[in-house]
Amino acid sequence: MKLYLAGPEVFLDDAREIGRRKVALCARLGFDGLFPLDGDPTLDAAAGAHARAIFEANLALMRACDAVLANLTPFRGISADPGTAFEVGYAFALGKPVAAYSNLPGELKHRAHGAIGPAAQGPASLMADGLHVEDFGHFDNLMLAEALEASGLPVIQAAGAAADPFRDLALFERALAALADARDAGRLARPPFHLEPAGHTRGEETFHG
Repeated sequence: MKLYLAGPEVFLDDAREIGRRKVALCARLGFDGLFPLDGDPTLDAAAGAHARAIFEANLALMRACDAVLANLTPFRGISADPGTAFEVGYAFALGKPVAAYSNLPGELKHRAHGAIGPAAQGPASLMADGLHVEDFGHFDNLMLAEALEASGLPVIQAAGAAADPFRDLALFERALAALADARDAGRLARPPFHLEPAGHTRGEETFHG
């Protein structure tokens, strides 16, 4: 089973090494890990590769995969890497199961309060920049959170912040194990998922800690 490994690790100086480690961990559990930029060493953003070539190569990897595992640890701000968020949405549109993890605890609204601060007056959702923040109890934007909920796979979130969040693979391994359990139970071989009516509670669990 091919597993696309989405995440901002591609921006690390040692991205290739992190990718090799992730792929090796996938292999231990019977997955064929597809790390972004795989297959052609010239498709490396740091080497000045053409943006369209990287874009098309990664879309091809996603079309070839059976499922996606995304690192949604906040990246250069209070929310997930926008490229990874796009890939989650693309996988959702393709009907592919998506699991995710985050090496930072807490909700989006708490990070917004810490980074921006509340407005001097107005409701609790209003920030000092004059914009509201979502208050749905999600770890990130509702479009990401609801897409993952529809996929029926766990979002594993750290109980405490990792010291090196884009190299720490402990939660990645836990998410892989959860995916292996889902695969072995036949839950990754189902037809493309569909959204349940609002208010429906799924049987699958979201993990924290």
